[in-house]
Amino acid sequence: MKKLLLLLLPFSALSQYFQQDVSYQIDVKLDDKNHILRGFETIQYKNNSTQSLSTIYMHVWPNAYKNSQTALAQQLKRNEGDKLAKADSKDLGSIDSLDFKVNGSAIQWEYDPVHIDIVLLHLATPLAPGQQIAISTPFKVKIPSGSLSRLGHIGQSYQITQWYPKPAVFDQNGWNAMPYLNQGEFYSEFGSFDVKITVPANYVVGATGELQTASEVAFLETKVAESKKKLEKLLKEETDRSKNFPESASTWKTIQYKQDRVHDFAWFADKRFLVLQGEVVLPHSKDTVTTWAMFTPQNAKLWANSLEYLHDGTYYYSLWNGDYPYKQYSFIQGGDGGMEYAMCTLMLGNGSFEGISGTAAHELAHSWFQHILASNESKHPWMDEGFTSFIEDLALNEFSEKKVANPFKGSYMAYAKLVESGKEQPQSTHGDRYDENRSYSISSYVKGSIFLSQLGYLIGQDKLKETLHRYYADFKFKHPTPNDIKRSAE
Repeated sequence: MKKLLLLLLPFSALSQYFQQDVSYQIDVKLDDKNHILRGFETIQYKNNSTQSLSTIYMHVWPNAYKNSQTALAQQLKRNEGDKLAKADSKDLGSIDSLDFKVNGSAIQWEYDPVHIDIVLLHLATPLAPGQQIAISTPFKVKIPSGSLSRLGHIGQSYQITQWYPKPAVFDQNGWNAMPYLNQGEFYSEFGSFDVKITVPANYVVGATGELQTASEVAFLETKVAESKKKLEKLLKEETDRSKNFPESASTWKTIQYKQDRVHDFAWFADKRFLVLQGEVVLPHSKDTVTTWAMFTPQNAKLWANSLEYLHDGTYYYSLWNGDYPYKQYSFIQGGDGGMEYAMCTLMLGNGSFEGISGTAAHELAHSWFQHILASNESKHPWMDEGFTSFIEDLALNEFSEKKVANPFKGSYMAYAKLVESGKEQPQSTHGDRYDENRSYSISSYVKGSIFLSQLGYLIGQDKLKETLHRYYADFKFKHPTPNDIKRSAE
């Protein structure tokens, strides 16, 4: 038995597991007349591997929106039509004005010959194990239309995601330098962020991290009080629900956020947002998490109870997996449906009550499966989407007025149809290598959920809950692999 258990140990346990240390300082300013970001960043990068590094790969993902030849454009063409090729030039995006330096000295760097949203830095002196360098660069981002993918703007509503240069993950398998993709998403290093955002003074901003600016805390408190009064009128449909944007303030404000142990930083800004604030007490630690909802007046009815979904989900997912480790979380309106980011979720504001509550349950669950347990979503999308779908179905059934004995019946039926079609592909298929979007969705979301459902059938629900708690405790703030969840179950 001891020999069997040894064979089940993950590669990361048999070799020396490591993660690189990455700390960001970013200053950025929004030009909302021309839809441009101008910024400067400094990254403290420490090499915790056993290898000396002479090169460092960097993601510059806004370039994914630059033309019809990028990996994103090609994936969109396969799955959603030739959106980037047909887009007007003003709706495309890019990043430029880069000038990389290491410890203040200029270095040689170049774009990847295949993917223009990856650059390669050539270090003048190899970075030895245990050593640290400071990488700095200015940057300018032309913000694309929000109709193309997830970084973008719709008018003066901004979804600022995957927007800054950041190092690719260097792990036991080497560099994971990948282009930006919708399907197959992200894999990034955990680190700390110190981000200052400058916007016209009447914007409401939601973001990753803890807000540090006292004047902005007061601004949001005022917004919360105003929003409660407006919401009462909106629910009675006694006020105008215009979608027009107010004029931007002539004065500016700079807002600072800080956060440790996250692998992403996103922020969102809209002058129309109503703001709700609440809190939820976690089941194990009894710590309190501050919660936020930010949405436009025309969607007030759908969003009026959004904090209730957030509180129920945060408590339930903490009960099943382990307590949420950060001090705040936000639901924010915007984007193309629903998309998870560190400490916040972007959700499309319109649709049905069932749609928004289901999206809220799914995207919130990603906080555990992707943003705390940060598997490589490109290589193993089922570890993120499948586990998220599993816990989402449990939660929706738990809070439903009509509970069912098997909340995964629909998943089994959907998977059976894929098998019958003859288009099922191996679960180990890379996210960008599925033959069609349906095959990807069923394999990642549905079959990944069935993996845990069947495990629970075999070992019992109590042992399944123990497994997820053990998995969370052992691998939070790390990059677990498929072998690691097997190891936790053993």
